[in-house]
Amino acid sequence: MNNNIAKEDLFALSLVEGVGAKSIKNILDAGISTQDFDEDTLSEYIKGPKKATAVAAIVDNFGQYQEQAEHQINELEGSDIHLICCTDTEYPFLYTRIPDPPVFLYARGNLELLNHKKNIAIIGTRKCSPFGKDIAKKTAKRFVAAGYNIVSGLALGIDTAAHEGALEAQGLTTAILVDVANIFPQENNGLAQQILNQNGLLLAENPPGTFALGGLLVTRDRLQSGLSSAVFPIETDEKGGTMHTVRFAEEQNRLLFCPDLFSIKDYPRNFDKSNGIIKLIKEKRAMAYNASNYEEVIEKIEKDITVMKW
Repeated sequence: MNNNIAKEDLFALSLVEGVGAKSIKNILDAGISTQDFDEDTLSEYIKGPKKATAVAAIVDNFGQYQEQAEHQINELEGSDIHLICCTDTEYPFLYTRIPDPPVFLYARGNLELLNHKKNIAIIGTRKCSPFGKDIAKKTAKRFVAAGYNIVSGLALGIDTAAHEGALEAQGLTTAILVDVANIFPQENNGLAQQILNQNGLLLAENPPGTFALGGLLVTRDRLQSGLSSAVFPIETDEKGGTMHTVRFAEEQNRLLFCPDLFSIKDYPRNFDKSNGIIKLIKEKRAMAYNASNYEEVIEKIEKDITVMKW
């Protein structure tokens, strides 16, 4: 990755209206420096409908954007929020291996988890059954015992159970959010603080103050699977947020494991939030697991981690 432009200057570029992540990546890939910021050069790499005004703003007033960037970075640091750029050594290695990696990350907590080698994502519906909640907790605890960081999205339901299971086992957990400063949903403010208190991590690609709109929740999902070697959907219907993460996991060549729900005595056979799990197993997109084959599952995941060129 090109390091000809300082992180602070890349952040200043991001403050210019009309300069998005794609344009910043174009500039990085070109290997140019701020000394090359003239109209002709910038016009080659900045795309989009606001290209002309963006190029003019950089050429005429880049110093002002640099000042704004410095001020905002100082504010972030004052709030214990770390700005991580794709050119930084702390940037997650696993994100360099996915389509559409974020240029910037905002992190609170244990930065060592950005490059923890053993991660699984445990995800699922907000409207889970008591069985699903129990499975999520037990899965988290079993993998914590094997040294894994539990990744999830801090949503109600399965995500909450996954984080709680990791914390109850005194393990590590990472919450991938839309905004690390303004927790969504608000009901999980306390859980977010507990994650920080127990050496966990809150992570987002959006700056503080970003409202958690539906579209951003979907794009956030790629970062849950992207930070993980394997993804465990616990309960989900055939459509919904969990299945977005499943599709991202498949695009990123991540392993998928689903609980063998009907091996559980008294599990409701007509529960709609099991339909997606049944489908994934039936189509052989995911491997079924239960308490009897955890070792096989862990062996598959760790074999995958071994072949990844860290």
